[in-house]
Amino acid sequence: MARGRRTPWRENLEAAAGAILLAVMFKYFVLEFYRIPSGSMQPTLYGTGAPLDLYDRVVADKLSYHFRDPARFEVVIFRYPLDRSKNFVKRVVGLPGEQLRIQGGDVWVQPEGQADWAIPRRPAGVMRSHWRRVAEDPGWTDQSMDT
Repeated sequence: MARGRRTPWRENLEAAAGAILLAVMFKYFVLEFYRIPSGSMQPTLYGTGAPLDLYDRVVADKLSYHFRDPARFEVVIFRYPLDRSKNFVKRVVGLPGEQLRIQGGDVWVQPEGQADWAIPRRPAGVMRSHWRRVAEDPGWTDQSMDT
């Protein structure tokens, strides 16, 4: 066999090794799939403690947070600091420089340098998509979301 001559099995082996390396790099740096580990995100996301043992899987974008900070209400995935083998899936409520308090089941936020506390709300379009009409009343209008 002449030196430098490539055989089909070698080409296939190199292609397979390259594909495996690319998949590992993609998983480590770009996207990763996670199973929700607990029921703490219900009813939005179901974890392993959910009724009938139903659970959701999510895809985590690892690349975007290298270019920007997380925004309020985004779902983030991180390793639990006291046990690095566990992943936590949580929703961002507070941002840097804010104080938080929970009162009456509501989360209140006080931005840095301000004296007033407020309940953070999602944008109006997102709120409308989550709300459902309970009773048919042709005279009812959503006064709070018209602004």
